[in-house]
This record gives sequence, C-alpha cells and structure tokens, in this order.
Amino acid sequence: MTSFAAAPHKEVMSEERDTQDARTAGARIEEIARRAGVRAERGRRFAELTSLRVGGEIDWLLVPETEEQAAALVGALEEAGVPWRVLGAGSNVLADDREHRYVVVSTREVKGRAEFDGERVSVSAGFSLPRLCVEAARQGLSGIEGLGGIPGTVGGALWMNAGAYGHEIGQVVETVRVARGGEVVEVPGAEVRWDYRHTSFKEGELLLGCTLRLRRDDPEAIRARMEEAKQKRFSTQPHGARSAGCFFKNPPGSGLSTGRMIDEMGMKGERRGGALVSPVHANFIVTEGEGARARDAYALAEEIRERFRREHGIELEYEVELWGAEPDSGGRAADADAFVGTKGAPGRTEEGK
Repeated sequence: MTSFAAAPHKEVMSEERDTQDARTAGARIEEIARRAGVRAERGRRFAELTSLRVGGEIDWLLVPETEEQAAALVGALEEAGVPWRVLGAGSNVLADDREHRYVVVSTREVKGRAEFDGERVSVSAGFSLPRLCVEAARQGLSGIEGLGGIPGTVGGALWMNAGAYGHEIGQVVETVRVARGGEVVEVPGAEVRWDYRHTSFKEGELLLGCTLRLRRDDPEAIRARMEEAKQKRFSTQPHGARSAGCFFKNPPGSGLSTGRMIDEMGMKGERRGGALVSPVHANFIVTEGEGARARDAYALAEEIRERFRREHGIELEYEVELWGAEPDSGGRAADADAFVGTKGAPGRTEEGK
C-alpha cells in the first residue's frame, strides 16, 4: 500500500520542482535581457515568425537592436548556461510543432543601415538581403545582384553562403563581425571556408554583420541583370507561397538538379496534410491552410529522401534548417536530430535566414 501511495506524491513533487525551476530560469532570463537592454517576449510562435507559417510556441524570444546588444546578450546567456538559438527572417527554417524550450534571439531588428564607402559596404545581420542588393545597384556596385531575389537577411545569407545565378555572398565578403565573449569581433573573410550552401562558422556562433567589397559597374547594367534574375526566379519558383526556399541541396559534385529528379519521380504536387511538393518547382515544399503543421512538411520531406535513397542511392541533404524543440544534454539549442519524428523521439540538440 505504501509503495502505491508514494508514486503520485513523488510525481506531484517532481511537477512542483519543475515549475519552480522554470520560474527561476525565467527570472534569470528576464534579468539578462534587462541588463542587456533588449526586449523579452513570451508566447510567440514560430508559425508567426517563419515563412512556412508552422511551428510551436517559443519559450523566450529576445530582440536586440544593435550588434553590441546582441553580442552582450548571447555572451550573458552563454555564461549563465542558458541554451539559445538565433533566428533571422525565418525564411529557411522548419521548426518543430512542440514548445521550444530554449531562448530564441531574433536579429530582425539588428539592421541599422547600409554604410557605403567607395566599393565597400558595411551592413548588419538583420538588414534585408534584397534591399541591400537594390541599394548596391543604386550606388553602381556589382557582385551581389544575383542574390536580389533571395528572401531573408544578410546574416542568414552569410551563414549558408547564399548564392544564385553566378553570385555567392562569400565571393565578396571582406570581413565578418561575430559575437565572441560578449564582444563584437571582426573576422577576415579569407579565414572563412565558403562552400556550397555551407560555411565554416560553428554551431552556436552569432553572425552580427559584415563588410563586402564590390566592384564598380554601370547602374543600369546591374539593374538589368537583377531584373533578369528576378524574372527567372518568378517563372521557375512558387511566388507568394508559404515556402522556405529549396528544401534540399543538389547532390554535391554531381551536376544533378534535385528539383528535376523529384519531378521525374512523379512527386510534384504530392501532399501530406497541409504540406505539398510545389507544382511549380519540385524542390520546394509549401504549406497551406490554418491546419498545416511542421510534421506534415517533415513527413513529406523524409518520404522524398527515402525515395532518393531507394531509386538513386543518394542521401539528400537538407538545405532548410530543422529546429527541434528540446535542448541537448550539453545545453545547446535543438537541431534536426531532436525534430519530431526523427527515429521516434527527441535526441540531441543555430541561423535561419
């Protein structure tokens, strides 16, 4: 009898302890935000903050407005052992439907303005990438016009070395500003490895801004190339749909097009719940309706990957970032291995554009 009575008592005590721990952690996060001078929000959802319009509630959303604030904030979070992850425009993120139990640092307000000095431009991570391309064209500066149709922020473009139509941002980066030890530190672009949709920046590293070295050209010629790239994008990709851009990378070194191969497998238009393979471009998964969930998009993406393994012997790599709900045992914010549906359970635990 005693043993049966003890179990509920232990469960109640455990719940009370968890509640108290959450309050203590919340008070600590509020104090960190107050000292850093940043806005702290609760109750926001990834469905409000990402282009796919799906994803669960965020434990804490912290919103710095300057590079210095952002650096000091993440330095304090690291020192306190609080797991965090940075979110830019959310145009390359698929976030789990569950409650995300870590701090999300939003860089949307870390934008300031683009500072031009000859052929150089300095810009913060939260600055709009399409807007930067337009302003550079007005200045008669070439080198990024092919990126003008890519949604998102400069920080997201840096993190994944965004590229299109012969231009990659890594080709023109002179320096990158990152947060280290609570301070803004400048890193030469030559020290960064700029690969296809990937860089050598480490998980958990916060990119704050950069200086680009562009080249002089006729503004009208630059605008013409931008318009050509824009028209190509609009004619071949789902414009206005709730998407996160290309879901998968092209198989590296193969010259193959993932979108074309998905189309040839007959999966264009395939639907799972509120998610479907775009009828316009098969490497885009889009969401539709109020009932759409991240698990719908993830299930569809995993089905595509399984078909690729079976029919082509190719392991497709995600181009979107999958954000799980739970931090890992080391306190790092969650990644794909903790996403709902991955091997049936959450596992171990960084920048969306």
